[in-house]
Amino acid sequence: MGLSGGQQQRLCIARSLAIEPEIILMDEPCSSLDPIATAKIEDLMLELKKKYTVIIVTHNMQQAARVSDFTAYMYLGKLIEFGKTEQIFEDPKEELTEKYITGRFG
Repeated sequence: MGLSGGQQQRLCIARSLAIEPEIILMDEPCSSLDPIATAKIEDLMLELKKKYTVIIVTHNMQQAARVSDFTAYMYLGKLIEFGKTEQIFEDPKEELTEKYITGRFG
């Protein structure tokens, strides 16, 4: 019997916690997961950020808005905009950021 995708992801996160890191980097942590498994991972991220610095790399704008305190938008290796998530999603200062967040670019 194998582990589901969500179980595999939670196991990877648990393994990373075993070394007691200060920072946890998650690259597309919910990629290819169903909505139930995604919700479990997002709940776990919300708990983890109470104790750790959690950096999430994602193309899922809804997920970024739900779980992050700060957001950075990068394009072609350059930082375009960084700020509080609420500000970035509600009132981006850079046109390129606004186009990406609204789905008119990317």
